[in-house]
Amino acid sequence: MGLPIFKGVCMKKVASVVLACVVFLSFSVHSAGITRSVFTTKIINKEPVSKLEQIQSDVTRVYFFTEITGLNGHAITHRWEYNGQVMAALTFHVSGDRWRTWSSKNMLPGWLGIWKVSVLDEGGNLIEQSEFEYVATPEPVTSEPAAPESGAQIQKTPAQAVTSQ
Repeated sequence: MGLPIFKGVCMKKVASVVLACVVFLSFSVHSAGITRSVFTTKIINKEPVSKLEQIQSDVTRVYFFTEITGLNGHAITHRWEYNGQVMAALTFHVSGDRWRTWSSKNMLPGWLGIWKVSVLDEGGNLIEQSEFEYVATPEPVTSEPAAPESGAQIQKTPAQAVTSQ
């Protein structure tokens, strides 16, 4: 008689332990990975100074910043792509539970369009992908003085200084 009750109690404990392990593993998997990814024009004190989705072509260097958690001892790769071509791939070894790293790409003004950076794990699996648009810098607007009406004369007057007491 006592044996079925013992089996029931034992099974409940085993089920509780299994459930706790599943919850723990699920939490661990979701907390590992990329917590932030940002395109920027500068990194100061290991932090991006801006978060950009569109970058003008007068910017000649673009940075891709990533904050990584839970991947200590692993490696990730930043793969820069333009028009379906891999333009650069840089691999980083993660040496902490929270790790901030970045790569950069020197840009040419003619490389206009959509750029992608894929973050890959050691097996080449995609962890994260971000993109930005590299656009032509607008031409500066120049205002030319209006032409004088016919017969009108332009008079030049000396500049006057204004002083106050």
